[in-house]
Amino acid sequence: MNTLHESLKVKEIVVKESEGFRLTIRAWEILSPKGLYNYDFVQDALDEEGKVKYTSTYNFHMTKDEVKKLCEGLLEV
Repeated sequence: MNTLHESLKVKEIVVKESEGFRLTIRAWEILSPKGLYNYDFVQDALDEEGKVKYTSTYNFHMTKDEVKKLCEGLLEV
């Protein structure tokens, strides 16, 4: 089970959910150094009943400027 410290202000968004698949992004500012954010891209494989079969998590640390550049690049693809 994934538990995070209660003091973290975690934001979460489900980017895509379909039969058999879900992609969620969790983000929060890390404690040090200031201005750096954690982004967890969580990929869930779902069974026929919509229950999680397995999960893969991809973790990145980026500044807001880096996230902006990533978003701009994705929109250009």
